[in-house]
Amino acid sequence: MTRFFSYVGIPIKRPARPFAVALALAAPAVPAAAVALMTGPPAQAATSCQQATGPFQVSGTQVTGPGGKVFTPYGITVPGLANDPDWADSVTMDEAKIRAAAQYWCVNTIRLQVSQDNLIGDTGSTPPYQPYLTAIKTEVSLAESLGLVVVLNDQTETSSVRNSYQQGPTPGTETFWKDLIPTFGSDPQVIFDLFNEPSYNQGTTAAQEWSLWHNGGSYQGATYIGMATLAADLRAADASTLFWVEGPAYASTFAGMEQNNALITTGNVVYAFHHPAGDHDTSAWYDDFGYLINTGVAPVVDGEWTNYQPFSGTNSECWADAPSQVPVYLSYLADHGIGMTAYQLAPGLLIAPNGNYDDPTVIDSQWTCTPASGPTDEGAGTKIMNWYQTQNG
Repeated sequence: MTRFFSYVGIPIKRPARPFAVALALAAPAVPAAAVALMTGPPAQAATSCQQATGPFQVSGTQVTGPGGKVFTPYGITVPGLANDPDWADSVTMDEAKIRAAAQYWCVNTIRLQVSQDNLIGDTGSTPPYQPYLTAIKTEVSLAESLGLVVVLNDQTETSSVRNSYQQGPTPGTETFWKDLIPTFGSDPQVIFDLFNEPSYNQGTTAAQEWSLWHNGGSYQGATYIGMATLAADLRAADASTLFWVEGPAYASTFAGMEQNNALITTGNVVYAFHHPAGDHDTSAWYDDFGYLINTGVAPVVDGEWTNYQPFSGTNSECWADAPSQVPVYLSYLADHGIGMTAYQLAPGLLIAPNGNYDDPTVIDSQWTCTPASGPTDEGAGTKIMNWYQTQNG
């Protein structure tokens, strides 16, 4: 979801898709319920909701834990540590969102977006910044204390110092993960989401994009190492965690991966997509990701998804047919054993403009994709919350 806003107040522009929403850097007024979650005793995960225990491994098109128990992630993405350079101002809010996700949303997973540049600098050559590493440890520890699985996602879109957008994993990305492996690489509750929304689709054919995605190469004046190399090198560096590998075109599709010989051969890999590229129907979902399940290739996950009325500009994450097709989409995921980490507990996205974490947005008869002047209560929050409670309750 970070494709359509910037944490530093500058919209991220990607010609291939329309997204112009900008979230303000300044924190919104915090309601009393959120303050209690920030400052009170540790929130307990909802007792009726299931928790998952690792280590996890891929078994066919499923992920299993100890005793062969199937693990399907139902979670929330928490992006505050990706703020650059003001990540430290977001830690308290992140912690409140983690507690709220466990208490109100019936999740078993938290996906933390962390910044490659905040840890090792934009060139990837700076020694790990210890205060930032400590902040990552703190948020992971909190989530694990609530019985949650933690997905760490390498997010580079919010850099305040880069001159150009990083389209995929670089040697610096590999350094980033290798600096995290001593702390998290053998943690049975942690999953590595290797790179957020790679894309090489400007001026390339489908075959060229799949080659860049898989093998790396030179693109728009930069050198990329490819997902296959990154996954293999991290596994060789003793990372035993499950890997999520996001597809090309901003993680929108895996269509054509087999035909272009781009499957990842490293073990224990889950293919992660975000917002499917095609029409909002089962045929398009099959082409984008469902075939991986139906043909027995590998497990998949929707690593970042939502639907809401846009504000401050147009938004590709608003489906005009959401009232009818969001329920169909969630049913399709459930029927195929596909989980989700929804994006995010922010006003107008998953929660209402009042900012209360237990007050989700709604899809009703007034649904529209016409941009509003500010956050509205029109969104898929209630659908997702109810779906989590049904699937994980």
